[in-house]
Amino acid sequence: MEEAKKAGYDIHSILHEMREEYWHGLAEVDEVQDEYLECVSFSLGGEIYAFESVCAAEIVRIPKLVKVPRVPEIIVGVFNLRGQITAAMDFRPFFGLPQPPLTSAGRIIVVRSEKFAMGILTEAVHGVEALSLGSFESVVKSLPGAQREYIRGQLHHGGRLIMLLDIVKLLSSPELVVGQ
Repeated sequence: MEEAKKAGYDIHSILHEMREEYWHGLAEVDEVQDEYLECVSFSLGGEIYAFESVCAAEIVRIPKLVKVPRVPEIIVGVFNLRGQITAAMDFRPFFGLPQPPLTSAGRIIVVRSEKFAMGILTEAVHGVEALSLGSFESVVKSLPGAQREYIRGQLHHGGRLIMLLDIVKLLSSPELVVGQ
């Protein structure tokens, strides 16, 4: 043991140092990690909306839409998406939003489920973003009924207010079902 001290190796001091590091590590409070939700954000009626990206299959330019008679006005037409006839829906009137003309920035977000595929008409798609649930606020009660019912809440991200849609509830809404 005396030889170890002479060589600069003191097991007692090393063990003491390790014990101090251990207890110091336990005393430190780990910061709570903020939870994030990966969402597709887009513009509707000049406002920014988002929904979980797992619900989105793809984003396409707005193709030629063919009008279909006797369907709810929310369905603005159908289009051919690689051989599959897909309905394009405009949620702006449903939410009571202004309907500025669509420009070249307009896109359709294709949403797929086991039973169907449909497209959501947007004025622009901003991209896929990780939104912090820590800044999530509940729905404002002053919103109109349709907006309040299908919006999970709002959050501030990058200096913008984003309304988080409950896309699953929205797509299963009786107002959207054709033939009812």
